Amino acid sequence: MFSFIRTRLIARILCIMTVVILCITAGNIAIQRANTGTAVKGTISSYNMSIASHYVTQMDAGRYSEFLADPRESDLYWSLRNELDQFRVSIGARYVYFVRIDEANQPQLMIDGRPEGDPLASQINESTDMPAVAVQAVLAGENASTPLIMNPQYGDYISAFVPVKGADGTLIGALGIDTDVAVLSSLTRDVLIQSLPLYGIILALSLAALAVLAWFVSRSLRPLGTITESAGTMARGDLAEAARILNGRPVKSRDEIGTAYLAMLQMSGDLNSRVRGMVSGVSTASDSLYGSSETFARNADDVLKMSEAVNGRIGDIYAGAHSQTEGAQSSAMAMDEMAQGISRISAASAAVSEFAVKALDMVESSQNAMNYTNQQMKSISVSTSDTLDIVLLLQGYTNEIEGALASIRQFADQTKLLALNASIEAARAGEHGRGFTVVAGEVRKLAEGSAASVERVADLLIHIGNASASIGTQMTDASHEVSEGVRMSAEAEAALLEASAAFREVAGQIIDVSATAEQLSAGSEEVAATVGSMASIAGGVSEQTRQIRELTGLQLEKIKEVYEASMMISANTGDLREAIRQVKV
Repeated sequence: MFSFIRTRLIARILCIMTVVILCITAGNIAIQRANTGTAVKGTISSYNMSIASHYVTQMDAGRYSEFLADPRESDLYWSLRNELDQFRVSIGARYVYFVRIDEANQPQLMIDGRPEGDPLASQINESTDMPAVAVQAVLAGENASTPLIMNPQYGDYISAFVPVKGADGTLIGALGIDTDVAVLSSLTRDVLIQSLPLYGIILALSLAALAVLAWFVSRSLRPLGTITESAGTMARGDLAEAARILNGRPVKSRDEIGTAYLAMLQMSGDLNSRVRGMVSGVSTASDSLYGSSETFARNADDVLKMSEAVNGRIGDIYAGAHSQTEGAQSSAMAMDEMAQGISRISAASAAVSEFAVKALDMVESSQNAMNYTNQQMKSISVSTSDTLDIVLLLQGYTNEIEGALASIRQFADQTKLLALNASIEAARAGEHGRGFTVVAGEVRKLAEGSAASVERVADLLIHIGNASASIGTQMTDASHEVSEGVRMSAEAEAALLEASAAFREVAGQIIDVSATAEQLSAGSEEVAATVGSMASIAGGVSEQTRQIRELTGLQLEKIKEVYEASMMISANTGDLREAIRQVKV
């Protein structure tokens, strides 16, 4: 539906007109309803003021003045309240009450026309919600009414006020009448219900006017269909059919649509005559261009294939040259490294030659030292043998001394025994043998000292004997070791003689190797220089090959563009021929 409205002008116009008419109708109804409510409010206010005015003329203002002089719940108060209640019930009002306006222009409710015991009844001197505008009107001696008052305690209502004057014409208060809003709503609803036929007539007239407008607009826009159809036929290239459509459905009106039809008809005729000649010339030229483009495309295809083949061969040449360059560079680097290695070998050979000469000198020095050492070891061996003989001789002397000491020990023991016997005999002699006792004591002491000395000498001899025995054992072992050292020195001397001869041979060979390494170093440097030149030449060839490859690549891209352009020309020429065939004049 929405797509139909978007593609049809008449549908959009009718929708807009419908919306406008419905809005106007709804606005009229809303205005009518608002006016009805306002009229009902005004009527009720006027009615209440009229009734209140009529009731005020029948009131005894003196009684109200008397009550205001002593405002309390007296018999007069209840009498006036019952009268107001009867009046309220008779007119069907919500509230009827008497209001006094004090010196501060504040309204005070004095008598509420509600029955006794009614919870909605107000007390004496209770403040009321009489608007200030109504207060000013009453003070001016005029009737007053209020808009809708929404009181949360007493409900929603409309008030009307009429001034109450005394016999002398002075204002003593105002009579107020409140009408419930339910009455207003009921009256408004009744008026609206009575107005429904009028609303129906308005809606029917609106729909009828809409239908007439739709018919007129549709009839007026109908020629646009003919113009649109002929324009679409022209767009498809069938100019003859477009002219037939325009001539078959003439438009007689002279308004904007009729003028557009005449302009379209004239354009169709002029375009038909002009395009006929253009199509004839373009058809001939397109046939010729198509043949030429086909030939050009075939030639461009052949050139493209040859260029691709040439570019492939140059790519292979570039790859070979690049590989050759890398190989030459690698060879140059290898030769350079080999030359450096040979140089290091030459230097190392020279150093080794020097070390070999020094080592030979050291071997010869070691040989001399070893010869001297061998002689020393032989001397030590002889000295060790002599020392061993002396130790054995000393050990024999020690044994002989032990025999002599044994004799001395026996002699000391006998001397001690003789001294003991002399002491015994001196003791027997008594006083005559005392001097002999002293001599015997001294002899015993000498014998004991000799025995002690003999024991000490014996101990020393024992230690000397033990030491001599140990020395003898060690000297025996040392003699064997010295003999082994002499043998090993002789073997070492012989080995050094052989090493000296070998070092002489090695030194000679190292000198020969050093000379050969120097010759190889010079030759490798020449080869490295030659290989470096070859690498430079190969790099130049590779760079030139790369440039040639880039140029052939650019040439191939251009040839591809030419080929694509030729194919595009051929395709466009075919499309042009097909488009020319579609144009019917």
